[in-house]
Amino acid sequence: MAKNKKLNEKKPTIQTKHKVDNSIEVTVNKAPSKTLSGKILVYVISALTLLLPVAGLIYMMILLGNR
Repeated sequence: MAKNKKLNEKKPTIQTKHKVDNSIEVTVNKAPSKTLSGKILVYVISALTLLLPVAGLIYMMILLGNR
């Protein structure tokens, strides 16, 4: 069974193109949730969203308890 060469070729996740006026155009070929760095970023943002308010409440309770 012959494999299709197009399926085996990997496209880079991020491509940059240089235009005539020396500007750089960046295109992303994959969805951020499908890349490793995108998954890490999603987990970090969700953890901070949940943990920072709780840490702030604990900190405020400690400050009010020391009065």
